[in-house]
Amino acid sequence: MNVEIHTLAWPNTDGKLVQAHTDVCKHLGLNVTYTIQRLPHGLWMNEIMSQSKADVVGFLDIDSIPLNKAVVDDAVAYCEKTKSFVGIAQASNHIPPKSHIFAAPAFFFMWKDTWAALQNPTFSEVPDLADVAENVSYAAEMAGLRYKTLFPTHYTKDADEGPWHLHTYGVYGIGTHFEGGVFHLYQARMNNNVDLFVETAKNVIDGKPFNSGFMKACREV
Repeated sequence: MNVEIHTLAWPNTDGKLVQAHTDVCKHLGLNVTYTIQRLPHGLWMNEIMSQSKADVVGFLDIDSIPLNKAVVDDAVAYCEKTKSFVGIAQASNHIPPKSHIFAAPAFFFMWKDTWAALQNPTFSEVPDLADVAENVSYAAEMAGLRYKTLFPTHYTKDADEGPWHLHTYGVYGIGTHFEGGVFHLYQARMNNNVDLFVETAKNVIDGKPFNSGFMKACREV
């Protein structure tokens, strides 16, 4: 089975963040193709999916890393078994109904042929309807296709605008840990909190277990 993993970084992304991401992926034995270009996220994902010949196509945001190899292997295995897709759980707090939980693009793996079977739904934002990649989850729901989302367990701190709500599940924010072992910094375009990301990446490489003791539990709201 052929698997591709892709990451997009804009040229103005902090170099420390890009290096930390690269180091973790190499450490975990992940072959990641990096696109260094200022492109709309969803448009870039559309292009990758259109051109890929892989069985499974995976995406990692430049500020999102797996904390272990198993979470990637499990995602790929899920795609192969179900012919569906998996991503970290997210809800668009700025788009009605503000409660739709979908498979977000920061850690997203999909069986390639399923995208075509769903008639190539766009990964781009749809004004007043969907955030990046959310439209793909909507398309799956309309087709009756089940997909998987990995839910957050802990996060480091609230965003400047406050915590983000995941419908009735709880909240998440800057530096969120997701079940299975995915870490997403969020808001990397602002080049904020880079040291938190770098520290987390270093701990992965050093083989240190992820310590959620100092973090806020997503369910305690």
